[in-house]
Amino acid sequence: MAVALVMIGCSSPDARIAVGQTPSPTPSPTETPGPELRFAAIGDFGSGWPVQREVAQSMCKWRERRPFDVVVTTGDNIYPNGAPRYFQEKFFDPYDCLLSDGVQFHASLGNHDYLTRRGRPEINEAAFGMSKRNYVLRRDGVRFVVADSNRLDREWLSDATRARPLDRWTIVVFHFPVFSPGTIRGSTPGYRPDLPRLFARRGVDLVLNGHDHLYAVTKPMRRIRYVVTGGGGGGLYPCGDAWFSARCSSRYHFLYVVASPTELRVKAVGTDGVFHRFSTTGR
Repeated sequence: MAVALVMIGCSSPDARIAVGQTPSPTPSPTETPGPELRFAAIGDFGSGWPVQREVAQSMCKWRERRPFDVVVTTGDNIYPNGAPRYFQEKFFDPYDCLLSDGVQFHASLGNHDYLTRRGRPEINEAAFGMSKRNYVLRRDGVRFVVADSNRLDREWLSDATRARPLDRWTIVVFHFPVFSPGTIRGSTPGYRPDLPRLFARRGVDLVLNGHDHLYAVTKPMRRIRYVVTGGGGGGLYPCGDAWFSARCSSRYHFLYVVASPTELRVKAVGTDGVFHRFSTTGR
């Protein structure tokens, strides 16, 4: 099973997609049930505003009773751009309660991060947890495929989403959304139908994106759920109607995800508690 995270930014990404033809989905290996992985996800958060700190404090309070030690991001980690002079105020200070307790961030690059040397300062800063601009992270049966969607490398993405032994789930993470009902940004031109077809062939289970400053989740799309998590601290955007949408809410939030051997359980947690949840058995 595979999970996809998608990052969303404020500028249009390169829309060209080169996808090879594969006759059938790549099955995820069947393994003996193992431990659960619990992680959080946030996006579009590095504003330095009080609400960013409120969301961060909600994460720390949540973690007191529901532990997690990994946070993945869907980009726009720093506003207005990814210059190092903003790191302390807009990253290290708000999330000190997590970082000082050993929680590891693994970020993707949004369009604002990209404005400074194509995101190089954040890639070079170990606290953002990016070994490269495109990378794979494997933890406790979960394969995180984290991509730079400012210039999406479709060839790399096609290979990186192939499940390896011991990968029970594949989650794809990047900034620009594949499906979004938001009225400000919306779905990214040029991503459909090619990316959903690729993800279905590869057996991806979940895709996490950002760029639209809201929370949204699709209906099962060939058994894949596409989530926009862009309510981490930037100004919120309104929701619209869309045929693919299961839920949309213009609220500040983070995601809490439990990857068990049999399902992915996702909760959208606002500053006043859980406001939406869903589960998926993926591909």
